[in-house]
Amino acid sequence: MSTQPLLLAIDVGTSSVRCSLWTVDGSPVPSSQAQQRLAFNGDGQADADAVRQATERTLDVCLARLRSERNGRIVGVGWASFAMSWLGVDSRGKPVTPVFTYADPLSGDYARSLRNELDAAGTLLSTYQRTGTPIHTAYAPAQLLRLAAEDADRLARVVTWQTLSAHLLAGWMGTSFAPVSSSEAGWTGLLNRAADTWDDKLVELLPITADSLPPIHDYAQRMNGLSAIYAKRWPELADVPFFLAVGDGAAANIGTSCTNAERLALTIGTSGATRVIVRTDGKDTIAVPPGLWVYPVDGHRRLLGGSLTDGGSLYTWLRRTLAKENNDQLLADAARVAPDAHGLTLLPFLRSERSPGWATAADLTISGISAETTPADILRAGLEAVAYRFRLIADRLAPSLADGAQIYASGGALQSAPLWRQILADVLQRPVHATEIDEATSRGVAILAAQALGLVPEDLPLLPIAETAYPSTEAGERYTAAVERQQVLYGKILGESAQYV
Repeated sequence: MSTQPLLLAIDVGTSSVRCSLWTVDGSPVPSSQAQQRLAFNGDGQADADAVRQATERTLDVCLARLRSERNGRIVGVGWASFAMSWLGVDSRGKPVTPVFTYADPLSGDYARSLRNELDAAGTLLSTYQRTGTPIHTAYAPAQLLRLAAEDADRLARVVTWQTLSAHLLAGWMGTSFAPVSSSEAGWTGLLNRAADTWDDKLVELLPITADSLPPIHDYAQRMNGLSAIYAKRWPELADVPFFLAVGDGAAANIGTSCTNAERLALTIGTSGATRVIVRTDGKDTIAVPPGLWVYPVDGHRRLLGGSLTDGGSLYTWLRRTLAKENNDQLLADAARVAPDAHGLTLLPFLRSERSPGWATAADLTISGISAETTPADILRAGLEAVAYRFRLIADRLAPSLADGAQIYASGGALQSAPLWRQILADVLQRPVHATEIDEATSRGVAILAAQALGLVPEDLPLLPIAETAYPSTEAGERYTAAVERQQVLYGKILGESAQYV
């Protein structure tokens, strides 16, 4: 059996959980990946037990392949989880609540009430800068207020709050609770990012106590020692260090080698985001641009960016709705439509808006449909509309980027719709490089684990480029006018409900 050191990466995403093996230099071990589908319910919630079962099944398959291939030994386990995830457990570590997620459509009124309270006290902007996140239904404060108002008995049974990954890790280690990483804590909206502690001023306004919150550590904090039942099930992991989970966006940046201000990562999976890693020298003094967020990666790296609730999910919905027979033909027809030549203006919000306006009341809006409008026109307008939202985020990120910063794109939606890369290049007026990596998040998880073990440096060489889309100046001019037109429609429909227009 080979003694080659390997990293095991767990990636709990919004649509599936994946487990895979990687070498220390960030190369995938062939045929090691296992995958199970996941699903949120209609309220944007997940079932912790269902996620546990899916994750454990993927680990079973991945480790069985390791035993079969005998191609190395696991020296560390790292993972990423969709951001954000949050659940309450009882004294035995059993779930009391469902897993609340960023896709919560229920807590908008509570977010609005808390914003108004902070605004009246003159502390809304200072709270935003302390936590690096807006007050919004995608984060824990509004969700906790809704739980207190609508299900107080359930809230009273919560002993400790956990992220989903911390809950799973605690179960595997035979404990009731586990710490959370500063990365995942940042995604809850409750972190004081300068101190890497829970934000006392915000917690005081919520229906929880400070002692119900878990300890916060750097992701590199290791936990060793599976419980007897899991050590028997996974003997390869019995004494291997498990590192704390990071947010999936942080891992995706690392996985595409976007580790400094010269490299901007753009990802479109189910959702979408564009992000840059900023070095802090141990002290986070980043001023958050309006409508964006900042989350820790570790003690001296921060992830600055903006996220879209609907990226690939909109593309999937459009294909399902518009194509009755041949999706490939629909995409080919959309590619033949000239930039912004369809006469449509679209607000691409199936499940409300996150960055940059955070308009909870946002719905999908299509303006300009006529008797001549075709399915290809609508699909093209949808892809362009998402790109316009990325343009608004990228413009606000520009001061934090190095001159000539390059864009590196990844995500399943971009792979299935290569036309989207060209649209993004034209809208952003920068080359968009598609990297030769299928699983950027899992690769990032493995690299972060290797860094925690001191096996690789923080700045890694760039991945090979599979394809580059270069911008057209003429298309860019058309798209600049289209961005402005989208913002006019946005203002007419959502201006009063948006925070950061």
